[in-house]
Amino acid sequence: MGVRVLGVFACFVGALASPPTASAAAQRAPVTFNRDVAPIVAAHCAVCHRPGAIGPFSLLTYDEVKRHAAQIAAVTARRLMPPWKPVRGEFEGDRRLGDADIDLIRRWVAAGAPEGPAASTNSPNGGSLPSAAASGDWQLGAPDLIVRMPAPYVVRADGGDVFRTFVVAIPTERARFVRAIEFHPGNARVVHHANIGIDRTQSSRLLAARDPEPGYVGGMVPDARYPEGQLLGWTPGQVPHTAPPGMSWRLDPRSDLVLQLHLQPTGRPESLQVTVGFYFTDDPPTRTPLGLRLGSETIDIPAGDGDYVVSDEYTLPVDVQLLAVQPHAHNLARRMEATAAFPDGRVRDLIAIDDWDFRWQDVYRYVAPVALPKGTRVRMRYTYDNSVDNPRNPVHPPRRVVWGQNTTDEMGDLWLQVVPSAPGDESILRDDFRRKAHTEDVAAYTKLLREEPDNPLRHDAVGDLYLEAARYDDAIAEYRASLRLNEASPTTHYNLGFALSVRGARDAAIAEFERALALDPDYAQAHNNLGAMLQLAGRLDDATAHYEKAIALRPDSVDARLNLGQLWSSQERAADAAAQFRAVLALQPDQPQALAGLAWILATAADPSLRNADMAVEFATRALAGGVVRNLPALDALAAAYASAGRFDDAVATIQRGIKIATDAGLATAVAQLRARIELYQRRQAYRQSKFL
Repeated sequence: MGVRVLGVFACFVGALASPPTASAAAQRAPVTFNRDVAPIVAAHCAVCHRPGAIGPFSLLTYDEVKRHAAQIAAVTARRLMPPWKPVRGEFEGDRRLGDADIDLIRRWVAAGAPEGPAASTNSPNGGSLPSAAASGDWQLGAPDLIVRMPAPYVVRADGGDVFRTFVVAIPTERARFVRAIEFHPGNARVVHHANIGIDRTQSSRLLAARDPEPGYVGGMVPDARYPEGQLLGWTPGQVPHTAPPGMSWRLDPRSDLVLQLHLQPTGRPESLQVTVGFYFTDDPPTRTPLGLRLGSETIDIPAGDGDYVVSDEYTLPVDVQLLAVQPHAHNLARRMEATAAFPDGRVRDLIAIDDWDFRWQDVYRYVAPVALPKGTRVRMRYTYDNSVDNPRNPVHPPRRVVWGQNTTDEMGDLWLQVVPSAPGDESILRDDFRRKAHTEDVAAYTKLLREEPDNPLRHDAVGDLYLEAARYDDAIAEYRASLRLNEASPTTHYNLGFALSVRGARDAAIAEFERALALDPDYAQAHNNLGAMLQLAGRLDDATAHYEKAIALRPDSVDARLNLGQLWSSQERAADAAAQFRAVLALQPDQPQALAGLAWILATAADPSLRNADMAVEFATRALAGGVVRNLPALDALAAAYASAGRFDDAVATIQRGIKIATDAGLATAVAQLRARIELYQRRQAYRQSKFL
């Protein structure tokens, strides 16, 4: 694990080592810093009390610890430090001190806080903690790869909260499997929290390049995603964790690290430069966890309410193993509890916190996974205090507080990291939970819309939810209502155009995309979707121009490059089409449409210099990997590739699969085209044309 041991005790390692306990002999002997107290401070205190961390002062040397000796004795005796919030639940890395350790600190202070002789292996430190703690370096040991923001960002001295996203290139030339990351905020005083994503498309990088300062304003773009089921992020007091065996995650080459930071001004300019360490493994993942979120986004706490409750629940559709929980709220939360009600009537506490403190948050990983059978009802219940009696209430006198991202707002989330017990149950759980979340979101935002019917953003939010649920007529109605309140929204025109295009209203969709571009000529997605509608209308030159404009604005636009490649392939511009498909594969090596399109050209191009039958078979086979068995263009391309390679029996068998799929789907035109091709392959002839299904 990369843990370094010096002298008689280990460096602070968070959850990787058991808390040191004072022996009976140590309780009888004279207490000294180097022999008795330093191991406790290293294991329990130095993780936060070091430069750049959240602790208000450093505790890395004897002099620093002695300066705060009386304070340390007082707060440990009252069990205020080291902070450990759960009162129920058995979790890794429990930071609580045992009675013997607390008594050892008390006796040391009472004896005048003597330093004592330094251990020989520790003497170069001159009475300091082990070198790993003193350096403020990596809790999980030396990383395999360290990345850092290229330049610091200066947080202004005052004003409201700052939401800014930073993009850092990850220098990897091959796919790696990540078992852990460790986040160093560089200046914990200003970081409220961090969300951590991975962008393999370079979309985030292009957005950051347009901002004159490091990073860009706002949150992560859709292309920046959390690795599946991983609770990646950082909050005050959180320690890094290693993924359980078999649950590493894949990091693709040329990916970017995306750091969405919520920053708080402190009253003076603060410089910030985040560093992240990656820890790799050679073992690919064998299980994929899922992240389930319970909570509410309709929090509305009246001023003076000392007992406001947020609750949520979810009944599991499959057996799962619960690996970890992560509660989250802001300053008004006081008590948190989560339970599991089993089908047989038993109830188990999953976590309970009686004195929530925003400054100390963590991902709590169970010592042993908790088995939750199908039918288990998981419940969360948070209580908030918005009265003058709450010592952590940041506003006096109290005022109404609603849900929101700002520190002065409130949140109420409980993340559950689970792994389905049976292979194949992932999709059942994912789809079921998505339906629950979507239903609740629609109800919540519809309620907000009733309260603010003249707020176009509320109409947009409800329209987006309807669009996600394929309720296109409802989405169209909400977007039109939004535009009646705010005609100058290019995003709303674009979303309305998208909904209209799905409903088959081609000309109306074209008009909305054109309105979006009149308001924002650099709207790359609008150029792409307008190009698609113009192509359907037979205006191929206009479609080409809009695809090319979308690519010029967003060179990483997979959709625009695919559309342009397929258009050029249909026009028998094989070399140009192949260039677009290769550009897509440079961004997404396993993109099935690009693989199928390139395979078709390699198999059927009229120009012999463009053909390569073996590569065509390879690309078409890859396009069909991962269970994509209903991909007609890929089957068509694979059959053509087999024929081009002289494997006509394989070509015939593949086309027969395609004919069955097309027949079952009622695709008469496709069936006719495939039957014409099968006759060619039965005559032992290869197909030569660039157009494919």
